[in-house]
Amino acid sequence: MIKDDVMALCTIVPLWIWCSSRIGYLRGTRGQRELWTVLVLLSCAATLRLSFFEQGVTQWTGVGDLAVLVKHLAVMLSSFLLWRWVDSVAADAGPRRWWQRLTTAWPRTVFAVVALSAACVMFPFAAPALVYADGGRNFIGAQFGHPAGTAYVTAYLGTMGLAMTFSGALCMVAARTARRDGHRMFSACMYLMSLGCWTGVGYGLFRGSHLIYGLADATYPMSVEDADELSSLIQVVAIGLILVGVSFRGWETVKRSVQRRRRLIALRPLWQELVSVLPAEAVVRILTDGPSHFRDRYDPRGLWERLDQRVLDISDSALEVLPWIAADLPRQAADAAHACGLTGDDAEAAAQALCLRTGRRGCADSEPRADSPLSLPLLSMGHDLDANAAWLNRVARYYHSPLMDTLDARLATRNPA
Repeated sequence: MIKDDVMALCTIVPLWIWCSSRIGYLRGTRGQRELWTVLVLLSCAATLRLSFFEQGVTQWTGVGDLAVLVKHLAVMLSSFLLWRWVDSVAADAGPRRWWQRLTTAWPRTVFAVVALSAACVMFPFAAPALVYADGGRNFIGAQFGHPAGTAYVTAYLGTMGLAMTFSGALCMVAARTARRDGHRMFSACMYLMSLGCWTGVGYGLFRGSHLIYGLADATYPMSVEDADELSSLIQVVAIGLILVGVSFRGWETVKRSVQRRRRLIALRPLWQELVSVLPAEAVVRILTDGPSHFRDRYDPRGLWERLDQRVLDISDSALEVLPWIAADLPRQAADAAHACGLTGDDAEAAAQALCLRTGRRGCADSEPRADSPLSLPLLSMGHDLDANAAWLNRVARYYHSPLMDTLDARLATRNPA
């Protein structure tokens, strides 16, 4: 395998892995499909860099360097689609600045049509690619000092550079807005993509400087082979940063899944303790359909649904035990928790855990109901599943802790029978 092919594989393999892993997301939002199309076009363009495919396309069509034209058109299209995707992402980043008006659909479409048409018209006048002894081909290097070829490459590099410039700037706008709004993961994603776009601009400038030397009939500081290798390395870095950027939020998804699994496992003891007070038909349903300990620990499927059901079961159980919780018990439990050194949310969670344990014990032992039972919901729950699960985890830690016996003793001392 020649050196150019090895360098090409450094982008081909990660690109196709990413595209293959995201096929399941194509039914999602339009933005996900556009981003997938961007990376597929880049994957196809990178694949056409392989000498095997370049030679195969030439032999099959009889047109020299046709693979180069197809590759460049794919890169140009992917640049425009990336520009469009980033523009849609940055659309909610506040009022548009003056330069962002140049990135709207109409100017972007006109520029894309003109650039792609110009590249197709000028390509036949370009010089044929240089062929090295190992079979490697260098099309852009062959245009050194060739006016028509330089015009074609300028259309290609200029189009890509302009699209990358606007994409990088828009990514920075989106990143700053996301950071200000507290979305750190998305902000990091946009910063990495911006860095990748600016590196792509650097690739265009580096290649362009080589062509400028050729038109000026000046000696370039490095050989054509060295310039080609360095430009390939810059290209690998640019694509790598963009790939890491678009994949960064995937780590957030993985992190959230791991977090939900931990919370599902951590809530199991409290869930088992409380669901026994539910009506008989609910208990039968839970015994029949409820996930096993093995599934909680090892089955990653349906984590959101299972965690949601567990939180719902615990909330329903908390409502069932309200008649055995006196109206003033939450306040007394909170005072006792503060007396034990707890503050803030810890004191509140401990108080709710004590009330839950008291109500569950009274219900399970068929004790007399409270004279003035608590009428409001006991648990501090909202509409966000992850926030609710996190709060119940905090309550569960106190529910099974030795501190409950201490708080029970304090309340018994304060309210002797």
